[in-house]
Amino acid sequence: MYQLQAQNNDTQEFPKRADAIAAAKALSLELKQSVVVSDPLQRERMTYMGGELESYTYETRAGKMDR
Repeated sequence: MYQLQAQNNDTQEFPKRADAIAAAKALSLELKQSVVVSDPLQRERMTYMGGELESYTYETRAGKMDR
């Protein structure tokens, strides 16, 4: 599940990455604020603002849980 979170702390979950991204683009355009999409392991984070990708982070290091 991919999680979408707006600055007003509303959180939604989507089974597919593409669905979460489409919703983040639309919501960030509608709300005129940043919307963050993250993967289930919290390794990938995408921030959208005004319908556009503002930042992208992917953590490649293994966390303590992965060892």
